[in-house]
Amino acid sequence: MITDYTKLNAFVKAKLKPSRYTHSLGVMEMALDLASRFGIDEEKARISAIYHDAYRYEGDEASIQLVEKCGYVVCPEERENPMLLHGALAAVHFDEDTGSKIPSDMKIAVRHHTLGHVSMGRLGAVIYIADYAEKGRKHITDKERKKILSKDTLEDMVLYILEKSRAHLAETGKKEAGVTKELYDFLKEGGKL
Repeated sequence: MITDYTKLNAFVKAKLKPSRYTHSLGVMEMALDLASRFGIDEEKARISAIYHDAYRYEGDEASIQLVEKCGYVVCPEERENPMLLHGALAAVHFDEDTGSKIPSDMKIAVRHHTLGHVSMGRLGAVIYIADYAEKGRKHITDKERKKILSKDTLEDMVLYILEKSRAHLAETGKKEAGVTKELYDFLKEGGKL
C-alpha cells in the first residue's frame, strides 16, 4: 500500500468544498476504470485521483516561490493565475500530507492534471482525462464523454480533449497555455506518454 486511503480521503474531504470533493470522487472512479483498462497501477490511480485537487483553493506569490524552491518549473500561465498552481502545490505536499514517500509518477500526474505536459506519463494521462471527463462534469455531454472513452489509447483520449479545449479557447478568445500546446503538438506528431 502506498498510503492509507481512508486517512487521505478524510484529509481531502476536509480541505475541499462539497462539490469539489464530489468531483474528486468522480475523478477517482473514472481513473480506476481507465487504470484497469490500460494496465496502470490502480492504487496509484486511486490515491492520485482523490488527492489531485487538495490544494484547489490555494495559490499566491508565496506558493510560486515554494513550488520553485521545490524544483518545479512554474509556467507563465500559472504566474498570471496562481490558482493553476494547485497541482504543483499538491505535488509539493504529497509526501507530507500522506506521511509516505510518494512515487514520482504520482507526483508528476498530480502536478500536470490541469494544463497537461509531455512528461505527465500514462498515470498523468489517466488523471488528466478523468479530471476533464468524470461523470459529474457539466461542460461535456454524456455523448462527448462516451466519445472520449471510446478512443483506443490514452494518447488519443488526451488529444481529443485537447482539440475540444482548443476549439473552446478559440471561441472565447482565450490563449492556450504553452505547455498545453507543446503536449498537443507532441501527440499530433505521434508522441507516446
